[in-house]
Amino acid sequence: MINTLTRPFLSAITMIGIGFSIITPLQAHETREGVSDTYNLTIGHRSEPVFAKEPAQFDLIIRDLDGNPYEPSEIDITVKALYLKEDAFDAKVLKSKKLKGDLRRDRSSPNRFNIWYMPTRAGAYGFHIKGTIDGVDIKERFVCGDGSLADGGFSCITKIQKFPGGWQ
Repeated sequence: MINTLTRPFLSAITMIGIGFSIITPLQAHETREGVSDTYNLTIGHRSEPVFAKEPAQFDLIIRDLDGNPYEPSEIDITVKALYLKEDAFDAKVLKSKKLKGDLRRDRSSPNRFNIWYMPTRAGAYGFHIKGTIDGVDIKERFVCGDGSLADGGFSCITKIQKFPGGWQ
């Protein structure tokens, strides 16, 4: 049972939690509106942060121009992972590689698609997507960190903290 002293405390904690959930996005992605005048595409990593030498998932979410989930009947998109000199949109590509396999549709969100990959180095990454969604041509480049064309984007790859370190 909640007494009269506990209620204000719980209310304050709830309001703080709601405030942080509004300020801090749960997942970092970049959204481009009006791609090919047909879709709003959101690109990022399925979960963040992403560490070098740890599995990661490229994440694509498709919405119509009104922001509603769009479930394509046919998607033929290739994804190239880009390793960049820096996190700038026009940064030099040091290495690129087409991600193997097809985009896999998420079972619980049919407008969401993923491909697993393993970033081997920390640094700036991007994605170049090219193909069609329901016959509409798509060709876009997305870059992590400061390379995002939106106010926010997905994080660059970082090194994981090692513990314990060498013993002295």
